[in-house]
Amino acid sequence: MTVQTVFSTNPAPKWPDELERLYQMPRREPFDAGAVAFVGAISSRILRSDLARTYPELAALAHWFRPASVRDMARRAQSTDGRTRVRPRGLVFALAPANVDVLFIYGWFLSLLTGNASVVRVSRQDSPVREAFMALVAELVEDPGHAETLNDSWIITYDHSPAISGAISKRCNARLIWGGDATVAQIRALPVNPLAIDVAFADRFSLAAFDANAVCALGDDELADFARKFANDTLWFAQQACSSPRAVWWIGDEDVISTASQRFWPVYRESARIFEDEPAAVMSRTTDLFALAATGAVSELTSTLSEVPARGKGGGAFDDARFHHSGYGLFVEYSVRTAPQIAGHLSEKDQTMVAFGISTSDCDALVEALPNRALDRIVAPGEATEFATVWDGTDLFDVLTRRITVPKSAPARV
Repeated sequence: MTVQTVFSTNPAPKWPDELERLYQMPRREPFDAGAVAFVGAISSRILRSDLARTYPELAALAHWFRPASVRDMARRAQSTDGRTRVRPRGLVFALAPANVDVLFIYGWFLSLLTGNASVVRVSRQDSPVREAFMALVAELVEDPGHAETLNDSWIITYDHSPAISGAISKRCNARLIWGGDATVAQIRALPVNPLAIDVAFADRFSLAAFDANAVCALGDDELADFARKFANDTLWFAQQACSSPRAVWWIGDEDVISTASQRFWPVYRESARIFEDEPAAVMSRTTDLFALAATGAVSELTSTLSEVPARGKGGGAFDDARFHHSGYGLFVEYSVRTAPQIAGHLSEKDQTMVAFGISTSDCDALVEALPNRALDRIVAPGEATEFATVWDGTDLFDVLTRRITVPKSAPARV
């Protein structure tokens, strides 16, 4: 097994010498000027370039890491009671999935900003988004100042290797694992530094909950805006992001739900036309629908298989929809009379709920009725795939930094 370098400022990084170099390096202060300047430069370059139009996910990333946002992060991460000092965790080992191209950047940048050295493993699959982004990084590190800031970052790829992942795990002080359940289990089976923090973000399922009366009350322009935002929530990553809804729960009387659905989905279909629908995606959702029908999870097909969205009426246990549904523009639809009734169908696998038209009191009642660990986020349309430093209920700043308590100042001697 060989380690292939995707990015390093070291002209000739070698395994495992480079790992040891990173481990031994002195740490930077969290949110030091160099890291903040580099992230700000990346953000500005993307937003001013064609990359923002070609790859909307990079535009969203650049907006999230804009200077004002980074300043807010710094204030939150460094907020203390005056008796603690915030320090980097040390060496961070981040493993990114193949299905969401930009996720490795969020993990890397947060590690960089908090002063850590970083070893980031990315997928061996080709990624135009990653290649475009890394080309921009290569341009920026021609500036010696940026190059110095990134001298404790190493982005690598390699075939799945317990030996390599295990060696990094034994050296790291924090391990961030993004991936499917099987990947998480494989990595977690590898011993990690006993003092390291180990956090995994495994397979999750997300859904939407729409109040039918609220949808019916929308004007045409409002409905178009709502549908566009929901298309972004679901189709930017072909529903492969863990936070992209794959099921829609309609709330209200059946006749009102029917009217709302007939209004909403044709407008959503128009918004979906800007997203590529490859033959493999058509085959995937067709296969999923057959599997869902076979288990009874879908009782009725309510659209053609060739179009986006492909829709089926939920007819069985919600667990079956989670297990057999792989995305690509497919939705399973359910109906309930009130929003809190949705809680009884949810489990720890459910992460994000995109909510529209649900009152604050109903939302609170739903949260109170949730089973253990179900739902980590309830967001408005258009916000499902927005990253946050609190993810799956875990504050990443608590993972990437540590706090050293110090004594109160001694009184001055008289």
